[in-house]
Amino acid sequence: MSATETAILQKILTSLAGQQVSDLHLRAGSQPVVRRDGELEVMTAEEIVTPDFLEAILVILLTPQQRSSLETDRQVTVGHTFMSRMRLRITVFYQRGLPEIAIRFVPPNLKSLRELGLPASFERIIGADHGLVIIAGSYGSGRTTTLASCLQTINQTQIKHIATVEEPIEYMLTGDKSIIDQREVGVDTVSWEEATESIPNEDVDVVGFSRLASPTIITSALSLALGGKLVFAVMEAESCVQAVEQLVVSFTPDNQALTRSKLADALLAILVQKLIPRVGGGRVLVSELLIATPAVRSVIHEGKDYQLNNLLLTSREEGMVALDRALAELVKTGEVMQEVALSYALDKEVFQSILRR
Repeated sequence: MSATETAILQKILTSLAGQQVSDLHLRAGSQPVVRRDGELEVMTAEEIVTPDFLEAILVILLTPQQRSSLETDRQVTVGHTFMSRMRLRITVFYQRGLPEIAIRFVPPNLKSLRELGLPASFERIIGADHGLVIIAGSYGSGRTTTLASCLQTINQTQIKHIATVEEPIEYMLTGDKSIIDQREVGVDTVSWEEATESIPNEDVDVVGFSRLASPTIITSALSLALGGKLVFAVMEAESCVQAVEQLVVSFTPDNQALTRSKLADALLAILVQKLIPRVGGGRVLVSELLIATPAVRSVIHEGKDYQLNNLLLTSREEGMVALDRALAELVKTGEVMQEVALSYALDKEVFQSILRR
């Protein structure tokens, strides 16, 4: 990579550091595009990206092994520390035969759970000895940040052995009171399955999965939680009900009843989070929190997932948070516009009913 191209990339990245920018997109034939506060913006002051520029910067952003994987699989996602100070999550894929690069900026300072705006009842769950905690949401909702913050909270307050399986590693955690081992699939281990199989034999207390990559990994996560480990796992889901349903239907029909039984017994909580536009600019985190009370476990066991919504709405005193209620409260405090909150509501009638009270 030439000094000129290095300087261009460095200028673009450093100019965005510290701004409310989460992602940078580099695509041949277009000027760079950023996502700021959830909205896309064109960097009109920058030159149009060329295919040669994209090919050149891949040399510095990817290792030879990663470039080989890109050639084979036509897509790769990696973690990268740029210029020894900027942590990036980089996804490269092909579009019309040319590489396209999506870069996510990993915040340099990891916020606490309280600073992230998560419910106090969720913070208390972090002190459990064993069980499964699901952290869900869509891409860009901050799920990975919440996972890292959970592990960092344990790291700073408890003497534990923490092990993670990630693809890629975004936040680099350093042991404080705890021992932390972070493994990146494709770098430190050949596969998710290989990394997960060894965990029961490694005297681990806490396990973190950056995603539930397959039914095999879901089964391993449930087994680890039932076997006395505290397990955190990230997945994509828009509600707690959807998270339960997706976990179960990941399996063949003849294995779904057993999966339901294990999930009901292992589950501690499901947290679903969204980042929505705030009045005056920026975004605010809103979350739904389902805590595995006896009633919740019974509903999951029996396959009556639709009843979970009612439990979320009627179990506030037990620490649960219904998304539609949380949205209504943000409207009442003036943090979010009503029409914005309504667009994120799971049940618009329930949301409007809560807002009228």
